[in-house]
Amino acid sequence: MTTEITKVVVVGAGTMGSGIALVLAQAGIEVNLVDTEQKYLDSGENRIRRFLEGSVKREKMTQEKAEEIMNLINPMLDLSNAVEGIQIVIEAIVEDELTKKALFKKLDDLCDAGVIFASNTSAISITELASVTKRKGKFVGMHFFNPPTLMKLVEIIKGEQSEEIFVERIKSLCVKLGKIPIPSNEAPGFIINRLLWQFLNEAYRLLESGIAEAKHIDEAVKLGLNHPMGPFELSDYIGLDVLLQIGEYISEQLGEEYTPVNLLKLMVDEGKLGKKTGKGFYDY
Repeated sequence: MTTEITKVVVVGAGTMGSGIALVLAQAGIEVNLVDTEQKYLDSGENRIRRFLEGSVKREKMTQEKAEEIMNLINPMLDLSNAVEGIQIVIEAIVEDELTKKALFKKLDDLCDAGVIFASNTSAISITELASVTKRKGKFVGMHFFNPPTLMKLVEIIKGEQSEEIFVERIKSLCVKLGKIPIPSNEAPGFIINRLLWQFLNEAYRLLESGIAEAKHIDEAVKLGLNHPMGPFELSDYIGLDVLLQIGEYISEQLGEEYTPVNLLKLMVDEGKLGKKTGKGFYDY
């Protein structure tokens, strides 16, 4: 098996998956972008097209280059066909451990033995996800940040049995993509989400307690901490449902001090998930 990465499958055509596919194609890598329904593939493909069209309008790239990038992305529904001839799988589906495990178990049966598995999980144990496969040494966390096209950081998480040679191959791929790979040993939430969750949850607690309004907390954080976005703006951008999943997982692993505040749970129950639903801490 060649060491050069020329073909990758990305499973999940949502915001993260389509963004990761675009980043790969921009680096000249062929991508099979897979999802379970045509509507999800269409949505992901439209998201990619809008980004490329915007880049052409801003004269960041030529129309020819945009078409070349688009032609490297193959939307597919059939997972068994999608994994033919690939070297790496990047999983970017819903942040649910059981759902991810079921996918990796299926992929393990479908993929050649040399294929490396990478998960874009925000917080879930790489060792646990790898446990359902026969390639635990070839299983690595590869956590991109939203939007993948702009954010330079990729957290590289080593599971208990991840072999260094495959960790290094994922790091090298990140460099080829123009990203900066930062290694982390396994821990709930890894580096960023471990820190970010406590920060965001405390902001929710400030709001829930009536200490300050969301817009004032956001403004204070931007002015006082020099953050580009306040905690509520960032939450709406990420998605409140995604953050609740992250918070619940981290609290299950680390204890009550990480438990999501009731305000966040109520908002998710009411379908107020942020920008993607038009309403979160702010209206869009």
